[in-house]
Amino acid sequence: MKLFLLGFCLFGVLLHSQSSNRRHSRLVLTNANVIDIRTGTIAAAMTVLIEDGRITHIAKLALVPQSRNVTLVNASGKFLLPGLWDMHVHSAFAEAPWDEKIIYPLYIANGITGIRDMGGNEDLLKQRRDAIREGHLLGPHMFIAGPFLAMGKADAQTIPVPDAEDAKRAVDFVKADGFDFVKILSNVPRDSYFAIAEEATKQKITFAGHVPYSISAQEAANAGQRSIEHLSGILLACSSREEEIRKSELEALAARNYAAFSKLGGGILASYEPEKANKLFFAFTQHSTWQVPTLVWTMANSHLDNPELLNDPRLKYVPASIRKAWDPAKLKTSPEETALARAEAERDLQLVNDMRRHGVQFLAGSDGPDPFVFPGFSLHDELELLVRSGFTPLQALQAATFNPALFIQKLDQYGTIEKDHVADLVLLDENPLLDIRNTRKISAVVLGGHYYPRTELDKMLHDAEDRAAKE
Repeated sequence: MKLFLLGFCLFGVLLHSQSSNRRHSRLVLTNANVIDIRTGTIAAAMTVLIEDGRITHIAKLALVPQSRNVTLVNASGKFLLPGLWDMHVHSAFAEAPWDEKIIYPLYIANGITGIRDMGGNEDLLKQRRDAIREGHLLGPHMFIAGPFLAMGKADAQTIPVPDAEDAKRAVDFVKADGFDFVKILSNVPRDSYFAIAEEATKQKITFAGHVPYSISAQEAANAGQRSIEHLSGILLACSSREEEIRKSELEALAARNYAAFSKLGGGILASYEPEKANKLFFAFTQHSTWQVPTLVWTMANSHLDNPELLNDPRLKYVPASIRKAWDPAKLKTSPEETALARAEAERDLQLVNDMRRHGVQFLAGSDGPDPFVFPGFSLHDELELLVRSGFTPLQALQAATFNPALFIQKLDQYGTIEKDHVADLVLLDENPLLDIRNTRKISAVVLGGHYYPRTELDKMLHDAEDRAAKE
């Protein structure tokens, strides 16, 4: 085999063109500006060699065997970023699940090479995860929770945990059935919650989700909850009236008086106590309690009265049957509730920045596909909201790259551009460290060594649009 010196021999944008639907034996990206996501530094004009789905060399110059199995890409002027992760999605709900050939390609087309699925139909989740692993379905790496642990009736996506014994059995089931972590909802009873925490520790499986109404965010941190979603329970835990308001919340929920429950939000906002908040944030850092604020979800929920939502061009990727359920006229709440939701959404931006300044760790997640939270696209909205809250672009990017890999304890495989890591990469036209909106300017995506240029990403979007129109 003949050798040629990369860095001196640039043969255009693409040589030995092959179908991107299979993994190239060797993929070589030349002249790339490689972003070190740990530090925010950029190594200019680098050559990245990928073999059998892994990064094998990163250097100014490299010797690569010349053969028909080498694909050479000139990435001059472009910026190479680790593949993005959306750390809060629901890709396989039991009711009205999105077509797998719509939702998963939308992630890839948006540079998202990994997702943490926060619960759904257990059989469908495993089926889809396995199909992706085996190469039968195009999609991101999946880190999955399986069924929710909550109150209510048992169904395809819920395990009821009305008492401590049921809670322990539920954790055992999640562990034995091969799921990656336990997901809890807000209505878990107090005794059940602490039984979940105890059994999860015993079974060596993490638990994450909402802070239940029955406990405080401080107690959740102390109990070892791995992540808190939607900032649930945090503002209440920062209130000088915490115990009084929690008692009123539980009474309103017991009476199913949801209007009374909603009205308590104003009191929570008005009674914020900075000193108490600082102690809580310190507990989060001490216990490594990660936050997944899903700001884009909160913003969407607080603007359901906006008729302009129906003009969002991303709606064309939403299955027609689901689009009907997203009608703002059906979703909007009272003017009072909408005003409170907007106040809470703006307060969440401040809360996130306060926690960031205290060293609390963050993951970027969207909670798609809830109404007007678009799979794939909305992670970029989330990154922009993190920056709006006070994050630097680097900190926002870390929340979708380095931090997810650290969180799932796979930093040796994902999250950075390093030798021996899985080749999950996003090639951008502009520098995202200068403007976070540049994460949307995707030139190509590499998923496990598969190279998808812009033309193929556009085809994914076109195919998703066609399928959505027929659903």
